[in-house]
Parts: sequence; C-alpha cells; structure tokens
Amino acid sequence: MFIGIDDTDSERGLCTTYLAAVLMERLVSWGEIEGLPRLIRLNPCARYKTRGNAALAFSLKSSRPDMVKRIALQTLLELSDFSGSNTNPGLVIAEEVTERMRAFYRSAVTEILSIDSARRLLDEEGIWYRGFKKGRGLIGALAAVGADLPDWTYELIAYRQRSQWGTPRFIDPATVWEADRLTYPQTWDTVDHHNHRVVFAPHSADPVLFGIRGSDPVAIKRAFETIRSEPVERYVLYQTNQGTDAHILEGQIARAKDSQSYRLHGFVAGPARVIAGGHVFLTLHNEGVGLNGGGRIECAAFEPTKNFRNIIKELRPGDELEVFGSVRDGTLNLEKINILHLAPEKVQAAPLCPQCHRRMESAGKGQGYRCRRCKTRSSSREIENRARDLETGFYEVPPCARRHLSMPLVRLKQKDLCIHPSR
Repeated sequence: MFIGIDDTDSERGLCTTYLAAVLMERLVSWGEIEGLPRLIRLNPCARYKTRGNAALAFSLKSSRPDMVKRIALQTLLELSDFSGSNTNPGLVIAEEVTERMRAFYRSAVTEILSIDSARRLLDEEGIWYRGFKKGRGLIGALAAVGADLPDWTYELIAYRQRSQWGTPRFIDPATVWEADRLTYPQTWDTVDHHNHRVVFAPHSADPVLFGIRGSDPVAIKRAFETIRSEPVERYVLYQTNQGTDAHILEGQIARAKDSQSYRLHGFVAGPARVIAGGHVFLTLHNEGVGLNGGGRIECAAFEPTKNFRNIIKELRPGDELEVFGSVRDGTLNLEKINILHLAPEKVQAAPLCPQCHRRMESAGKGQGYRCRRCKTRSSSREIENRARDLETGFYEVPPCARRHLSMPLVRLKQKDLCIHPSR
C-alpha cells in the first residue's frame, strides 16, 4: 500500500510531516513500513501553499487494508487544522504506482495542477482517496505517492513534545555550530556562516523542533546526536527531493512562463538597479535567432538573499550568464547564477607618455594632458580595460534564503565546474 498525505497544516500550526510520523507509528501493529518515508516538495510557485509546499508518502505492507485506511483517515481528521482557510487535506492510498502517477508527480513539481486533474486520475486508476473542503491536498498526496526520484537527499526532522507546541524553542546554538563543523558538507543549511545565523529550526508554532538536511544518513545522525535541545518527542529520517533542482526546467527567455522555474541563458542588458527595501534587479536578454533567441526578462535578488545581492551588483552589460529561479509576475526570483563570461569593463584614463611611459596629468580644463617630466603633451584620453572584481562560475543565495528544492553548490559533483559556495 502506498499512502500519501498533503495540505493538513495551516499558518497557525500542525504539520503534515508530523501527521505522517504519528500515522506510521500507529500502523506498526497492522503492517510493515518498507523503506524510508518520502518528504516531497512540490512547485514552489504554488500560491496556496502554507510554508514549504511539502507532501508525504510511505509504503506499507499489510494484510489488513481496510484497517489501514480506517486508521489513516482517523489520524488525518485528528491532526489536521481544518480551521485554516487554505487547509484542504487530501489522503491517497494506492495499491501500486503507475507511470501516469509518476508523470503526475513530475508535473506537480514544475507546473500548477488543478484539483480536478488529480480527482480524474484517481478515479480512472481506481485509487482509494478522501479529500476534505476543496480537496486541494489530493494533488500533493497523489504526487507524493507517484514521486520518481532519480536524485535525492535526506532530512532528519525532530519533533517537539506536545506540551511545548507554541512556546519558544530551546536549542543550544553552540552545539548546532559544532554539529555543522563535524559534518559539513555531508550536511548543509544547518547554519548560515556569512550571516551568523542558525537556520535549521522554524519559528512557527508547528510541532517541528528542527530539521537536518544532508546526503549521508550517518553524518546526519552524528549531527543530531551532537545537538543539545529541549526533549524530542520523536524523530524521522526522510528521503526527499530537496536540494535536487527537481523544479528547474531548461528554458528560453522568450518562452518563460509565470509559476514555473527555469535555467535560462542570456546576457546582462544594463547595470543592476537597487530599489527601496534593498531589492536588486537586473535585466537579462538574448537577442539571438531561432529557438534559443529573443526575449528580455527581469531577474531579482530580493533583500532576504543578503550577500548574494553584492554579486548581482558587480555584473556589467555584456556579461554572459545562466540564471536559475522561479518566475512570478514576469520576474525571475534568483536562486543561483553561473557566470559564463565576463565582458571587459572599459574605463577612460590619462594617456601614457610615449617617452617615459608614465601616466600624464591634466594640463588644465580643456588643455589636454602633459608629462611633467618629459614635457610631452596629448589632447585625448586612452580607453583601457579594468580588472573585474569578480570571477566566472556558480554563485548561490545563502542558506537563510535557500528554497527547499534548490540544489546547494556543495552538491555539484563535476570536477571541471568552478563554484563559489555561499560560505
């Protein structure tokens, strides 16, 4: 049996991952959990998401399917916040995973799907499901069951005791920094070095105490055992599509659409512009012909991206880039960039003396230049290239601004790539 759950939390509290953790515990007497549960992040552009747009799924081998469905439904009703205006729970239990379900997952990560499309597939495939209120959670629940993960990472989520929900979290910061020191880069996004922040714990009233992300379960467990905190009610290690760039499509500037995420190639059209609030905007264009040509798009490094904005400010007209991010209202929200080529930056300078090769000085307004030593004169300035205070390669937003699905640069394995990780 493949069980999927989504859209049970609200901005005020509860958590779909916690519901799944409790449900798995309750089903131990009625079957055997097979493999790791999966924490699946869907399209980050979805307008009705609560926080991270996550859905949960796990596989259960059981001879009592009716009892499993009954317990799953009871747990969903108990641990969903039905008072949330955007909380529309969905529960899906399938006997197999078909290719149509896998295709539905791939679409749910990169597109905005309708509730009707989920219901239609569920009915046509003969899958048992229950949707509540608008039933929007059926989209994520079905996608999580069908999730096909050619690339994956892990996250260990620790949950608070119920008596502590809604109160300030106690986590010893020194032990968090030590855990990061011991396990990075097998774990990442636990702390933000540049901005001096611990970033692996939420600030909302939900049951999550913290989450440790990484590529190696052994390193993740070591980090978990290093951290001192308030008592943990339970913890679960999830397999996840986080940090894989699963949402990124290969695209062209002229064809980029709202609510989708892309890797786009182009050239900087003009200097970066800073607006009120510290947001930085840059225009990217591609004036070529054919499938890859044409179009202009605004790219934004918003204030929460902190030091990443300094890289964007250093870009100059003619620089060749690849940009990664999601399009909202015609603007691409930058997650990382790859600088392919830096255009020469030309500046005007006083000419060199042809005899002593020293730089001439101004002879006065409108009088050109002269060499004090050789007495030679010149009427025009020279144009020369200035060294750029920037290198080619990949740059990323800091951990405090990273989207769940965005791949951190420490995961790029190709030896020939030049990367500049945020730390």
